[in-house]
Amino acid sequence: MRLPLVLLTLLAALASARGDLASQIALAEEARDTHATIELLRRWLDVHPNDQEALQRQALLWLEVPDFDRAAHLLPGISDPGFVARAKADIARRQGGSLPAALEILRARWASAPEDAATGRQLSRDLLAASLSGEQVAVLDALIARKADAGLLLDRADAKRTLNDPQGALADFRKAASMDPDGQRVQSERPGFERLQAAAGHLAALAKLAAKPQTEIRKAYWSLYGGMAGPALAAARAGLASWPESAAGKILEARARTALGPSDADRAGTERMVDVGKPMESPEVLDGILDADAVLAARKDDTSARIDRAGWLTSAGQNALAHADIEAVLATSPGSIPALHLAVTISRRQGNFPAATAYAGRLEKLKAPRAVLCDVFTALGQMAFEQSNFPLALDFAERSLGIGSTPLAWELKAACHTRLGQLNEAADATKKAGRP
Repeated sequence: MRLPLVLLTLLAALASARGDLASQIALAEEARDTHATIELLRRWLDVHPNDQEALQRQALLWLEVPDFDRAAHLLPGISDPGFVARAKADIARRQGGSLPAALEILRARWASAPEDAATGRQLSRDLLAASLSGEQVAVLDALIARKADAGLLLDRADAKRTLNDPQGALADFRKAASMDPDGQRVQSERPGFERLQAAAGHLAALAKLAAKPQTEIRKAYWSLYGGMAGPALAAARAGLASWPESAAGKILEARARTALGPSDADRAGTERMVDVGKPMESPEVLDGILDADAVLAARKDDTSARIDRAGWLTSAGQNALAHADIEAVLATSPGSIPALHLAVTISRRQGNFPAATAYAGRLEKLKAPRAVLCDVFTALGQMAFEQSNFPLALDFAERSLGIGSTPLAWELKAACHTRLGQLNEAADATKKAGRP
């Protein structure tokens, strides 16, 4: 039977409109115009209400906006139970703020359909967010058994590292690296796993030693170095149980707490007087602090060990802990020149010019060695210079030079003259500093 010409024309127009709308949707998606894509998909769904692909795309866009109510409104029309479960979990987590509710939805779907890899991946990510690394590994084991890829192996490597399984983590990283050697994630995570490999060697050696506070604190250091914050925290606390005043133990406990949860960072730093923003201590600095810790654990009034520890802490940028040690020394030995000298350095690091000046005055009254006074006055001059008080900085530079000639003091004097517009004096001081 032949169709009337009018009907044929109408069908052709509808086909053309359908093709134009599909093209417009594609263009909107390419332009990443979310709202335009949503509107075009709405028009499409007005004509094709059961188009499952379009329904899922529309729901994902509403989740992206986000408009959770509109996304949820679409879910009853979607026939894919895995997609529906993942969307509901996303809404529970993001709109309701309930990660446990999201996990309950995903666990139920995963239990009923272990072949649903997309749900398994989302469950793995949410388990990571919930710090449930053991369960995450079990999910990743199942996913990898079905089809391994570099991303899943890296996820499992990270989870195993959290569970204090460095060898398992390294094995997974090596597999991921062999599968995708030039992958961006492999390259970005490689340094961390190289640190883990180094840490694993040190931890294996420490495991053979007798349980002592310094051994536990070194375990904490290498665990943290390798990215294993949980074991690091446990080891740091084990060391502190025997050496409650260990500066190394306090630093590593605060660092581990911060690594486990940024929300705990400020409290950890305040309670332990630790600046967790400073770079991690080198092994040499850790050894220096621990050696002093050991002496002070046996003889807490040993001023020499306390000054040594303050020096190591200062070099590590842990100025609050260093200052506490120096104040403890000065409380019993107010005339200790090494302690006062270090107090000036710490005050400078803390930006406390009045305190630095006061400590310097005490050194001057005690007639400290010339080298100490030269260093102290130069430091005060540098502080004044940093505060743009160039006349005062020049005065301190000249006081330092009046005691002894040092290149650093001449350089400070030259810089002051330059800032004060005294170019001839600046040139002379530069020459005496030995600079070209």
